[in-house]
Amino acid sequence: MNNIYKYGFALLAACVSAGALTSCGDWTEQESIDLVYNTPDKANPAQYAKYLEGIRQYRQTDHKLTYVWFNNPAGDQVTNTRAERVMALPDSVDFVVFNNPASLTETTISDMKEAREKKGMKFSYVIDFDAIKLAYLNHVATSTEENPFDVDFLDFVTDTASTTLAYAKKNGFDGIMIGYNGKNTSHLTAAELTEYKKQELVFIGIMSDWHARNPEMLIDFIGKPQNVANKDLVNDCHVLFLSESQSANSTYGFGMAVAMASVEGVPTDRFGVVTTYLDPSDEKIGHMVDGSLCVTSLANWASGENVKAAGFTNTVYDYYNVAKPYPVLREAIQILNPSNL
Repeated sequence: MNNIYKYGFALLAACVSAGALTSCGDWTEQESIDLVYNTPDKANPAQYAKYLEGIRQYRQTDHKLTYVWFNNPAGDQVTNTRAERVMALPDSVDFVVFNNPASLTETTISDMKEAREKKGMKFSYVIDFDAIKLAYLNHVATSTEENPFDVDFLDFVTDTASTTLAYAKKNGFDGIMIGYNGKNTSHLTAAELTEYKKQELVFIGIMSDWHARNPEMLIDFIGKPQNVANKDLVNDCHVLFLSESQSANSTYGFGMAVAMASVEGVPTDRFGVVTTYLDPSDEKIGHMVDGSLCVTSLANWASGENVKAAGFTNTVYDYYNVAKPYPVLREAIQILNPSNL
């Protein structure tokens, strides 16, 4: 990350030194207020412009990529706080993965355009096979004689995947993330194996066809690449996020996820690991077994490992801080790509 500091972060530091908190109100709950900061672009626009030039140059350097899952408001909702704003995310975030890609607010669309042009950020979303299957099973479970649900599963997969893929260009994303865990097939019966292969062939086939027709769009992967039978699509992916890393409660778990995915046919030079920030509704979420933050632990581990990217979910709760928004996420990015500052 040295280049970004060479070209811009020293300038940003000068701007931030004047950027004290101007208003926080009576902060009793995270959801009750928005924090207003005197941001660098307002403190010193000329220096901030040079800083942004450094950010864009940083994108072209060899560094560990940072992905952030972002709970964007749906199109029919109102953007209430800066925690729901793309432009409030740390500038060094490389990819923003939207949780609600179907419908975007005008504010979000505007933020995407500005962040892409000024900072070089890119935007994506996940199309997940397991989520599609769960939606199908929910439809089946709630089917009644009065309101029957009589749709073939593979037809449902095809329709849902095709609809979701259309969001990529319709809503201005830079690419997609393909979610597929699959399973170890060694214990399946012949009939189960036939059905399993049929389902994978349909889903992966749809993704492969879309990729072939849209080569300019980036594709990432999250899941278990070792379980994908035809690994051609896996080899075309930019980053392979390992879903098993999400449940790791120690750095050993991160290493095990990498080890399990390192099989013949899977490119090991593009692995990504992903973890979560804290969740106010469950104190167990976001902590490692030793009590440390998962985000910080992952950054420390990944900084010394041959992984291409680190991903962080649930980071909206890291926004609310009286000194500076996203302090834990910012520290993680700094650990992943140390500066010379």
